[in-house]
Amino acid sequence: MTTPHPERATPTDVSRLLGLHTEGAHLIIGLVIVSNAVFTFATANVLDHPWASYLAMLLVCAGAVLIGRPYPDPFPLRLTLIVVGIVAVSSLLVSYALPDAGSLGRATWHLGGNTWLIWFLILRRRVLLAWTAGLFMVAVTVVWSDISGRGAISGLTLAQAQIALMVVATFFGASLRRTAQRINELTERSVGASAVAASANAAQEIRLQRAAELASTAVPMLDRIATGVAFSSEERAAFARVEAHLRDGVRGRSLMVPVVVGAVGRARERGIEVTLLDDRGSELPSPEAMAEIGIRLAAALDSVHEGSVTIRLLPPGRDTAITMVTRKGEATSRLALTGEGDVAS
Repeated sequence: MTTPHPERATPTDVSRLLGLHTEGAHLIIGLVIVSNAVFTFATANVLDHPWASYLAMLLVCAGAVLIGRPYPDPFPLRLTLIVVGIVAVSSLLVSYALPDAGSLGRATWHLGGNTWLIWFLILRRRVLLAWTAGLFMVAVTVVWSDISGRGAISGLTLAQAQIALMVVATFFGASLRRTAQRINELTERSVGASAVAASANAAQEIRLQRAAELASTAVPMLDRIATGVAFSSEERAAFARVEAHLRDGVRGRSLMVPVVVGAVGRARERGIEVTLLDDRGSELPSPEAMAEIGIRLAAALDSVHEGSVTIRLLPPGRDTAITMVTRKGEATSRLALTGEGDVAS
């Protein structure tokens, strides 16, 4: 019986905490897209070049879909650069579309739309590139405001809320990453505790199994010995076979498959000395190969009628998995099998 190996838990990151793969996240992305479209069409009448704002809206909406894709953190660099490019180009397009005078209203919708993209870039561990895109957007807004005669301070006022949101996103993202790290640490502890418990249970099962095997083979013999009656030659031979079987369970545990155990028992009844050695500590990875090898070993053992036989399961990493050495007086023969059950060359 092998000890179970627990699988490593999938690490938690900010993207998993945000649940970007859920229907709720998809709904929010849809609302963002609809909001961008509504603000763009509602303010088209105040723009000097509405087409530029329409194109910017399409780019920002594409960016919203892109940034909502559930990748592990950090967000892929190639996609990050695309989102950064969308922020930069849309900022230039909307600035080109805005009028030099008059009320702007929601015509500067791109500031909120792009900040939404920047926010999620920051949360998804692309802080430097996100801030680069955000500062470029602010710079474009300030330059446009100054060139249009509204004044640089007016442009900075337009973008001040976006700067504040980027600061909040930076601190919020750091807090979420610490939370994800704590979750991962707790998960690792839980997995480790489960592994220890599984190992203990497996060890207990092995002890119970071996105790049952010992009781079924040795107890009847011990009861016979306890009678104090003299032993017959047949009983002495049976005692020797039981002792050898128990020794096999310790020295050749992984070779104790039913077909091999039966062949070993028959060989010992014919007076052949059989030794099982397990230098691997576990069965072969393939149950089919182990079954094939058991059949080959049993057939080889059944063909031996005198001498001694040593069957050895070799350590892993070798071309030969099992050897069977037969000695008849001065003559020695060797059977070598691969891990697939084939005869080794």
